[in-house]
Amino acid sequence: MNVVVIFGGKSSEHDISVITGVMAVNAALIRHKVIPVYITRDGKMISGKHFDRTETFLKDVKGKEVCFIPGSGGMTIGGKFLRPDCVLNACHGHGGEDGALSGLMELVGVPYIGSGVRASAVGMDKLLFKQVMAAYGLPILPYFGLNKYEYASKDFDISALAEKIGFPLIVKPCNLGSSIGIGIAHDFRELFTLLDGAFMWDRRVIVEKALDGFIEVNCAVLGYDDAITTSEVEQPVGFKDFLKFDDKYCRSLKTEGRKMPAPLPEEVRSKIRSYAAEVFKAVGCGGVARVDFLLKDELIYVNEINTVPGSLSEYLFAYDGVTFPDLIDRLIVNAVKIKKDSDSLKYSYDSNVLKDKKIYK
Repeated sequence: MNVVVIFGGKSSEHDISVITGVMAVNAALIRHKVIPVYITRDGKMISGKHFDRTETFLKDVKGKEVCFIPGSGGMTIGGKFLRPDCVLNACHGHGGEDGALSGLMELVGVPYIGSGVRASAVGMDKLLFKQVMAAYGLPILPYFGLNKYEYASKDFDISALAEKIGFPLIVKPCNLGSSIGIGIAHDFRELFTLLDGAFMWDRRVIVEKALDGFIEVNCAVLGYDDAITTSEVEQPVGFKDFLKFDDKYCRSLKTEGRKMPAPLPEEVRSKIRSYAAEVFKAVGCGGVARVDFLLKDELIYVNEINTVPGSLSEYLFAYDGVTFPDLIDRLIVNAVKIKKDSDSLKYSYDSNVLKDKKIYK
């Protein structure tokens, strides 16, 4: 099959996306013809040689211009038309994980690996995600959200909301990943300093209760509708307070950065897998996603979901014997099924509106 892998992007998570994309390219190359498409830091799409190596992206990258054409089912590379069988979205953060790339693929009319527009947008927006979790009755920590204009308003009583939840509080930009712009506040001075910083990255911020003495665990989910599979549960280790950028991508790529499976009773790991499946379905995900949880005093809290997880969470499924090429194949089958289901719906409706000349009078 002709598989397009898109990575990079105009995002603070650009470099991590390159790693995910290059790994996916090499895994897909084992069984498929792969067209790597790199989105530069200023948002241009290009394809070229040696895009299967991370070192290619340590300098200025050159390649042929890529253009996806709505309604065509395909794309052009340097002006030459190509109709891919499937597109794999490996773009983390803004422009990729937030539903924008999914929307483009919907307009083009090509099967794509990853969640749809709605699920991607919900998963990316931490505040909206928490609201959905609350609506489904899934366990979450107390929180409040605010927009930038509310932060500037004297009528929005942030102090009262913070006192109601109680310190320490963790501050997060709503639409950012990889722990960028995140910090823990132990008093009002730290809270407002962190809010100032978070609003440099996003126009919406979420403030949540921060736990002491907790552990974080992750579980990936693969599939579509009710045909889903959950991975083994892992526990990242060697971090303090919360997983920072380097913890996630400099340490956790090494085996000492995680415990697999997480050293928890089987009934607890089973409950986490069950919650992960519920979260996946509640958001309406497709393809693969990773759900992150916080555990303290035998209580489990849903923290967030990553609809384009780092390296597509292949390491979580590898524990059960699923290789990266196997994962890619399953994701392709999943993407084709989603596209077939979408194509079976009705989109046109014949009406007499345009024929009714009275409307224009």
